[in-house]
Amino acid sequence: MKSISLIILLTLSLFAQDTRTKMTAKQLHVLQTIRDVAKSIPDKHGTTYENTLSAICITESDAGEDLVGDYHHKKSITKASLGAMQIRVQTARHVSQYVKKLHWISKLSDIQIAARLLGDIRLSARIATHYVVLLHEHRSNSFHAVSGYNGGMNNHPYYNRVMKNMAVVDRLVSSGKLS
Repeated sequence: MKSISLIILLTLSLFAQDTRTKMTAKQLHVLQTIRDVAKSIPDKHGTTYENTLSAICITESDAGEDLVGDYHHKKSITKASLGAMQIRVQTARHVSQYVKKLHWISKLSDIQIAARLLGDIRLSARIATHYVVLLHEHRSNSFHAVSGYNGGMNNHPYYNRVMKNMAVVDRLVSSGKLS
């Protein structure tokens, strides 16, 4: 009886892992776009973070399926996390102060930035990639950098979800669904 239960549990576990790698063409397109942008923005040591950003994208928006996060009807949409990478307007403004090629963002209104975050995957990916690079340069390790993406310094639950999704990204890359 124990062995049957163990086999059923193992089968369900494998099925649960496999369902996460079954993404729609749209989700794969979003992830590939994120990866392409991330590969073009290295840190000062030449390291790129396409796997980390892909895992964050899955964690934050289910690879572009959920474009508006933590939105409450009584607050402005400009206070919500937006787009495939779930970036807040204030974060986009913050990153634009450090990245010369993104200075133009600071000239936009909050509503204009929100609209761009919702509708422009490449821009969302550029901001997110520069943000991750900044976090890696200013934090002592990857754990603190990934935690910082979700607004903390020691966010174990968030970091663990991203690492779990990193395994999903690895499977998608090794199967040829992502490059």
